Amino acid sequence: MTTVFLIGNSGDTGLESLVKSNLTNTYSVTYVKENSVSRLGKGYDILVFDAPHLGVIELNECIVVMKAFGEVPSALLPEISPEKSIVIANAENTAQLNALETFKQRVIPCGKGVRDTFSYTSLTYDGIVISLNREITAFSGKKIQPLEIPVKFTAQPDNVYDTIAYTALRLVLDDYDSEIGLLY
Repeated sequence: MTTVFLIGNSGDTGLESLVKSNLTNTYSVTYVKENSVSRLGKGYDILVFDAPHLGVIELNECIVVMKAFGEVPSALLPEISPEKSIVIANAENTAQLNALETFKQRVIPCGKGVRDTFSYTSLTYDGIVISLNREITAFSGKKIQPLEIPVKFTAQPDNVYDTIAYTALRLVLDDYDSEIGLLY
């Protein structure tokens, strides 16, 4: 089972919506938020914790996805194994990136610039073309080369970062271009 943390304000529901409406198409997702637990979808098990912050927790392997304006919880990251964890962060949130510089986890910045690991090359009212600008290593250890991914919107997102971060999560989970299926 893979563990994913969505860190940030509980009112910021963009990533939650993408996980619940899309990730559950190819995974069995146990979603924990506040005092609520739901299980959605079928397939490989993924445990998702959606929280504004986490106390001290010790995990060997996990994926942390920072919400657009989420603050980096200083008590969390030192307890997560840097060799087997990945943090997906908002490149436009300088406070987030500055806080992550002191930790050893692999950080994947997502933003608008070509210097970011994930960015976009085209944005229209009905879709976006997301660009992986440099090689990344997926959670499985597989190397994923730069590529572009066209994504159609079912509804205009409130925040483009959510779509980019969600796509980064899917690639880090290593199900792009595999037998599991399409990203969306």
